[in-house]
Amino acid sequence: MTLLPYAVASILLKNDVNGVYVGMAFYSFLSMLNMYIVMRKIKRSTIQSILVAVVYCFSTYRTINAFSRFALGEYIGMTFIPLALYGLYSIIYGNKRDWPYLALGLSFTLLSHVLSTLLCVSLLLVIFVAYIKDIINKKTIKYLFMAVIAFLCSSAIFIVPFLEQETFKNYNQPSPTYLSEFTTTLSNLLLNSFSNIISVKQVSNWWEVANIGFILLISMLWGLFNYNKLDSFDKFFEISGGILFLMSSSIFPWTIVMATPLKVMQFPFRLLELSTILLSPLFGTMIVNIFSKYKVEVKSKVLILLLSILIVIIPWYSSATTFTYLHQNQKENFINGKIYSSDSKDMTYWWLDQYTPQMDKKSFDNIIDNNAIVNGKNIKLDKFKAIPNGIIIYDKDIRNKGRVVLPVASYRNIHIYQNKQNILTSNKKNSLLTVNNVINYPLIIKYVPSLLDNISMVVSIVTWMLLIALILRKDLLHIR
Repeated sequence: MTLLPYAVASILLKNDVNGVYVGMAFYSFLSMLNMYIVMRKIKRSTIQSILVAVVYCFSTYRTINAFSRFALGEYIGMTFIPLALYGLYSIIYGNKRDWPYLALGLSFTLLSHVLSTLLCVSLLLVIFVAYIKDIINKKTIKYLFMAVIAFLCSSAIFIVPFLEQETFKNYNQPSPTYLSEFTTTLSNLLLNSFSNIISVKQVSNWWEVANIGFILLISMLWGLFNYNKLDSFDKFFEISGGILFLMSSSIFPWTIVMATPLKVMQFPFRLLELSTILLSPLFGTMIVNIFSKYKVEVKSKVLILLLSILIVIIPWYSSATTFTYLHQNQKENFINGKIYSSDSKDMTYWWLDQYTPQMDKKSFDNIIDNNAIVNGKNIKLDKFKAIPNGIIIYDKDIRNKGRVVLPVASYRNIHIYQNKQNILTSNKKNSLLTVNNVINYPLIIKYVPSLLDNISMVVSIVTWMLLIALILRKDLLHIR
């Protein structure tokens, strides 16, 4: 759902690469806006809020997700997590009428990246338990309940189709890993953060590239040495952000986590997305505190703001140019991906196994190579056309045949049409779409949303409109 800006930009510009850059820019701006709004909500000054928004936008971990790992789901999810965190705070301690931020922020995180949602919910639960004494009252429980219901309605557009597919076929855990094997030593994490590294070519193992960057590391250390001078917000940011930073390294016993639902997070460094969010406000506090000793005029404040923004952008630009230089001659991305995955018994090209029902390696290879099985013989398909939510197969080698196994994974709500007739009866037992008695017409394969899918889409869209209207109405009334 949240990939739509990328798709729309690519279509309008008629260039996928430029469309991706526009999508990155859009979510960078939205990340700054959301972080600015949250900072203003917790009574930070305009200058401080701008600084936090900028340092978050140009944070090293966001940059790594965008360009080094191209982890778009996690990158987009980081746009909305700050809203969810503020939403819970507002229900517990702040203005309880800001509860829609929790529902909307968590929902759009889910629509972007499931694992980020799992980590965000885990953090919210820890906060919930830590402050449970302040939560046990009718008013707080009321707004929490409203937020949960709104979250479910807002996320229905994903949850309902997801449950439909999960109950139709069996799915493997996406790329299961032993977490301890993908940890970074604390010394490397500190060194890579100080060095502001964003390229995998600068580290021994690709997962070691993940770090919080020079600016946030300095901010965290400054907060540590000035802890007694921090207010309650910044103390929370320092403690929680610092703990998550340490937990992402090898000093945390990740073998314990393998016995919990969190084992699906794949890589311990994913905690750095939460650490980045929580440590960003400390940069604003650090800059404001450093210059608060001096009485400065408005012009000087603007100059300090610009200088501080420059301090953020210079190391980011340096890392970005180094990244571009190191990768400028890299042309083997897709070839390496195919070789790496095809050599493994448990992996497939482009990690196709993460998005398809359980099947054997041969079936995955047939999908990748476009091989159909016609009356027991392999036939390579090469005449097909993509259509919205489907594909048309024109190959005549599969027509007028008794049994055809198509190189298409079997999902619920898939239909196959020939001469306007749906010829697919049931595919629950087959991993690939299988049809019998194919006649002399092209095969049209389409995903047709069910009634439940359509209802969930309407419910979610209406919920988004209501939540945004509630947020805007409250904020406009506050301005008046």
